[in-house]
Amino acid sequence: MVRKIAVVGPGPAWRRGVAAVLTDAGFATVELESLSAWKPGRGGTSVALRATDATMMATIAEFASEYPHIPLIVVMPEVGAGEYASALRSGALGAVADDDTAEAYTLAFEGAYHGRSVVPSGLMRAMAARLPPILDESWLSADDTQRLRRLAVGSTVAELADHAGYSEREMFRMLNSLYDTLGVANRTQAIIWAARHGVLDDPDTRHG
Repeated sequence: MVRKIAVVGPGPAWRRGVAAVLTDAGFATVELESLSAWKPGRGGTSVALRATDATMMATIAEFASEYPHIPLIVVMPEVGAGEYASALRSGALGAVADDDTAEAYTLAFEGAYHGRSVVPSGLMRAMAARLPPILDESWLSADDTQRLRRLAVGSTVAELADHAGYSEREMFRMLNSLYDTLGVANRTQAIIWAARHGVLDDPDTRHG
């Protein structure tokens, strides 16, 4: 299967540079000047979008809402915990900095292609520290707990849906409802929340 990534952003030189990195990593690329030019079947099966300022996050959120099955990685001038969290809250699967290494780009898109977020450990710790503590997880249903555990080990939405006997669209809705309940924006934040609050632990060892 061809793994095509739409490289989206102003400036042909930037697009060519990112496309070259991704092509070397084994991806096929298509270059687009703006996200509005992306169309199902004509764009990529995932997207690399250059966001130069915070105003782009609204565009990202709109795209993610309309095409929740299309993995999107944001390319930003700088990526700290705040910028990464902002990208995730907007619906992206992750973010890389303009000057990140080719390996960082490759890892981010390999993960995105499989529906996973690859978060640098330092950023993950910083974001986890910002999450407000919730002392009682007993209101989570057994199904919610199981889904969080499956997400944490890399299960895709399609796999969750198949296991539970739902359509993929229904599972997207159920997961979004769960994210709202947890007060998080997406899969990565949900996994961080679950890890921080012991939801991923074996029940017999959680308090050991």
